[in-house]
Amino acid sequence: MEEVLTFFIAILLGALIGLQREFEQQHTHIKRFAGLRTFIIITLMGAILGYISQNKLDNLLLVTVGLISITAFAIISYITAFKKYQITSATTELAAMMAYIIGVMCTIGFLIQAVIFAILTAAFLTYKERLHSFAKKLKKQELFAIVEFAIIALVVLPLLPKNNFSPMDVPILKDILLSTPLNPALLQQLNVFNLYNMWLMVILVAGISFLGYIFVKFLGQKKGYGLTGFVGGLISSTAVTISMAHESKRFKKILAPFVIAVVVATSTSFFRILIEVIVVNNKLLLPLLIPMSLMALSGLILIYALFKKTTKKNVKEIEFKQPFALGPAIKFGLFFTFIIFLSKVMHLLAGTAGLYITSIVSGFADVDAITLTMASLSKMGDISVKVAVTSIILAASSNTVVKAGMAYFWGEKKFAKYIMGIFAVMLVLGLLVVFLL
Repeated sequence: MEEVLTFFIAILLGALIGLQREFEQQHTHIKRFAGLRTFIIITLMGAILGYISQNKLDNLLLVTVGLISITAFAIISYITAFKKYQITSATTELAAMMAYIIGVMCTIGFLIQAVIFAILTAAFLTYKERLHSFAKKLKKQELFAIVEFAIIALVVLPLLPKNNFSPMDVPILKDILLSTPLNPALLQQLNVFNLYNMWLMVILVAGISFLGYIFVKFLGQKKGYGLTGFVGGLISSTAVTISMAHESKRFKKILAPFVIAVVVATSTSFFRILIEVIVVNNKLLLPLLIPMSLMALSGLILIYALFKKTTKKNVKEIEFKQPFALGPAIKFGLFFTFIIFLSKVMHLLAGTAGLYITSIVSGFADVDAITLTMASLSKMGDISVKVAVTSIILAASSNTVVKAGMAYFWGEKKFAKYIMGIFAVMLVLGLLVVFLL
C-alpha cells in the first residue's frame, strides 16, 4: 500500500509541474513538447525506474539511461522550438528533466525532498514574471549584499568549529587565569563559547534584516515588516528586536513598521512556547495557555491600534541604502555569547536551589532552552507542573525585559518608548494572571 501511495504522489507532483506548463502554453499559444499529460508520464517513468533500480537491480544504471533519454528528448525539443518560434528559453526542457529526477527521488527514499523540490520548481515557473521583474529592478548594492550574505552564511559559517570551549581551552587565557585565585575546575565548566553558534546568530540578525528588506520591497513597509516579525518570531524574536532597533536608528522618521515587527515577533514567540510544550509535555499547556495568550494578544491589539492610526496618515516610505548592516549583527553575536556565559555562571553558582533565578538568567539569551528543559523535567517528575510553568513564564518575562533594554540602548528614543510601553502592558497582564491563578 505504501509503494502504491509513493507512485500516486509522484503522479501528483508531475501533475503540479505539468499543470503550470500547460497553463503557460495555453496563454502563450506556443506548443512545447511537454504539457500536463507528458509531465505526469515523465515523473511516473522516473518513479518506476527508480523503484526497479532500488529494489531489483541494486544500482542506478536504469535511472541513468532514463535521464539520458529525457535529456535527448529535451535537446530535440529545444532545437525544434528555436527553429520554429526563435525561442531561446529552455525552461520547459529543464523542468522536464527536473520532473524525471523528482519521480526517481519518490521511490529511492527521498520522498519529502521530492515534494519540496516539486513545489519549488512549480513556484519558480509560476513566478517567472515577478522573478524577471525583480532581477530587472535589482540595484548594484543589492546584488553586492546578496553576495556578501552568501559569503558569511555559506562560506564563513561552515569553516568555523562547532565544538564548545572554555577560557581554559585557550592557551594564552589559560596561563593568565591559572595565575589568578579563580577555581580552574569551575572555569573549565564554562565551556559555553562556540564560534559556530555565535556566527549563526550574526547570520540570523543579518538575515532578518535582509528578509525585512525583501518583504518591504515586494509588499510595502507596513505588510512587509508585519510578515518579517511573524517569520522572525518563529526563529528568534530577540534577533528581530535588535535588527529593528538598528533600523529605527537608520530611519529616525519611521516608527510604526519597526514597532510592529518587534511586537509581532514577540507575540509569535509566546505562541511558539505553547507549541513546544504541546510537543514535549502537554500537561503544561492548560496552565500556560491563558498567560501566554494574554501577553501575545494584548501586544497584537496594541500594535493594531497603532497600525490603524498610521494607515490614515501619509507615512513616508523607507529609502534603503543597503539591505542589511553586518556591524550591528556582529555586535549582537558577541552580546549573545556574553549572555550565554553569564547564564552559565549563574547556574553554577545558584545550583538547583536557584531554579527560578536560573530561569530568569537563562531567559536573558533564550526562552526555548529553558522551556524544553522545564517541560522535560516536569514530564519525568523531577519538578512539579507549577514550578515548570512558573520557570517558563519567568524566562519569557526576563527575555521580554531584555528585548526592551535592547530597544532602549540600541534603538531610537521614540521606538524604545513604544516598545517599553507595549511590553510593560504585556508583562503586567501575563504576570497578574499567573499570581491570581
